[in-house]
Amino acid sequence: MALLDAEGGATLRTALNAFMLPGKEDDRTPGQRRADALIEVCRQRGRPSADGAGPRPQLIITASVDTLAGIPGAPAARLDSGAMVPSATVQRLACDSAITRVTALGELDQEVSRASRSIPAATRRALAARDRHCVFAGCDRSPVWCDGHHLVFWTRGGPTTLPNLALVCRPHHRKVHEEGWTLERRKDGRWGAIPPPRRVIPSARSA
Repeated sequence: MALLDAEGGATLRTALNAFMLPGKEDDRTPGQRRADALIEVCRQRGRPSADGAGPRPQLIITASVDTLAGIPGAPAARLDSGAMVPSATVQRLACDSAITRVTALGELDQEVSRASRSIPAATRRALAARDRHCVFAGCDRSPVWCDGHHLVFWTRGGPTTLPNLALVCRPHHRKVHEEGWTLERRKDGRWGAIPPPRRVIPSARSA
């Protein structure tokens, strides 16, 4: 743990403030907004493009194919730090990331050089032009704050093409993958975000 001096603290606060403004219907706590803002600062490399196309910061996650596919009982994935993350988190991160396939240790040197972005820059620009901001109702976060979400996940046969993609800000992307929300594009072109079904807790019977 370390302490920032007054100048360092002011610099960090200024950088975070640019990403801390709550969106419409934003239910995050101030603390969560600060944490998300810090992640956004770390995501920015150089001068970010307005549509979010371009390279992402490198985060290495080791996961099995079963984990990527979300198969029940699949093992958790491992970060470089040794921390474990669940399958739903891996699927969210893989929506708009570079994927490297390694099927055996002997292939490592050859496969690492073949990693490519899941969503090409041209497709990302088209996605930003079509959706313009996060597609969740009431959310106006701009493309540079958003991921490209696969409606049908790519490990389940979903293509990385515009009809199968939606622009979703990071907090709402977590809702889809980790909190059970469903995102769909209706016939009229509008988006619908469906919350997970409520769990009904049976009431205790009176004696």
